[in-house]
Amino acid sequence: MKELTPRQKKSLDMKKNIYEVFYRLCKEYEGKVTVKDVCREAGVSVGSFYNFFESKEAVTSAVYQYLNDEMRDYEYPREPRERIMAAAERLMSLSIEKGLHFLKMAAVYEMDHTPTIVKSSYDGQVLFSATADIIISALEDGAEKGIFSLEHPAWYYSDMIIFMHRSQLYFWTVNNGHYDPLSAQLSYTEFILDSIKAKGRS
Repeated sequence: MKELTPRQKKSLDMKKNIYEVFYRLCKEYEGKVTVKDVCREAGVSVGSFYNFFESKEAVTSAVYQYLNDEMRDYEYPREPRERIMAAAERLMSLSIEKGLHFLKMAAVYEMDHTPTIVKSSYDGQVLFSATADIIISALEDGAEKGIFSLEHPAWYYSDMIIFMHRSQLYFWTVNNGHYDPLSAQLSYTEFILDSIKAKGRS
């Protein structure tokens, strides 16, 4: 990987600071955060903010990539089942950490800026992300080792797990946080993995 110049590193650090401030203020202000609020708390000028983002809402798109990088760079267990469970747990934990109001804003942004994701299972993989890559790789690794017996391509099960992750977050947001999405997601992921466990595996 090419080493960043001091200027590039400064820009990256500034962006990360904006992300962290944005999450925090979304929690503190219950989603009613402005660009001026973010700039004041992050110690950046409004002009610098708009050099990076076209709007407050556009921060959410960049945050998806930031979270994707966090998922990709994490050190996961080598054993396939443990790897998938760790990925499911980390994805939900990172999502919850960002807060209820940020997730509501992100959901609205996503609906307004992405095409429909309703497709049949025969159309191929729907969800592409670092999380999907981790789960697919672990499923394929497990199949090669005789741990899993896959009747469908690995992406099929990965999409199921990630779709359920989104569903659990939806239940969490509409219930204003009075719901345990992490336990539900881990239970569902275990159910999927048990359903594809190779015969004779304990």
